Amino acid sequence: MRHGALFLLLLLAPVKGLTEEPPYQPDRFFRTQILPILQRRCFECHSQEHEVEGGLALDSKTGWQTGGEAGPAITPGDLKQSPLIQAVRHHDEDTAMPPKKKLPPIEIALLETWVLLGAPDPR
Repeated sequence: MRHGALFLLLLLAPVKGLTEEPPYQPDRFFRTQILPILQRRCFECHSQEHEVEGGLALDSKTGWQTGGEAGPAITPGDLKQSPLIQAVRHHDEDTAMPPKKKLPPIEIALLETWVLLGAPDPR
């Protein structure tokens, strides 16, 4: 597991006595942390509103579950079997996304954390 994703998981771990509200709310995490990354970095090429390159639409849960030409974009809980994670890591220039510039490390770590948490997506 990457150190950034591990750090974020630790931040999400419950701390007893500090709050009445559960510290991790899957839908809220998706809406406040993951959806803005997808909107800002991915929707231009992977949404029904703009364009659907490679058959992959990330503007709906069904879109990433069905995936594009290479199948589902995410395997919840599994970073190695999630093409979206492999693409944002830029290990292979042929599949690197976004293609022109790698995401900042914090955004990659948030996406990894989301996948490790089971990729909750209330859409």
